[in-house]
Amino acid sequence: MIPVDALQAAIRARLLADPVVSQHVAPHHVRVGTVRPVQLPAIMIAPTRSEILGRASGGQIVAEVSLMLHVWASTQNDLNAAQDIGAAAFVAMLDAPAAAGFAFDSWERPHMVWSDQSTGIGNAVHGAINLRTVIRWRD
Repeated sequence: MIPVDALQAAIRARLLADPVVSQHVAPHHVRVGTVRPVQLPAIMIAPTRSEILGRASGGQIVAEVSLMLHVWASTQNDLNAAQDIGAAAFVAMLDAPAAAGFAFDSWERPHMVWSDQSTGIGNAVHGAINLRTVIRWRD
């Protein structure tokens, strides 16, 4: 089984440890999910896409894992806070988080796109942060 739950937990822990994220986003609003949250600000960790690359020595399995972090914030309160949350989440993901049960063979620097949706969807801004890594674990 691919340890995606452990990876998502490590990413969540890294985000919650960031002082800017923890100042603005309640811990229960940093979670795995697929739909736009009702309560903002929030960071949604989208389910992962995994591709098995093969085997490594000692019975290990290697996989490429990609996922998205969706940063949602309200434009009604403070647009600067939205930018601060997005920037903090982006910087928090520059390096791989601490791993339990698997190892990182590579960790790509994140990519981010911001979308101002204030006129269309409930006065919100949305940032998408793309993450890609190669992990290895024992079967």
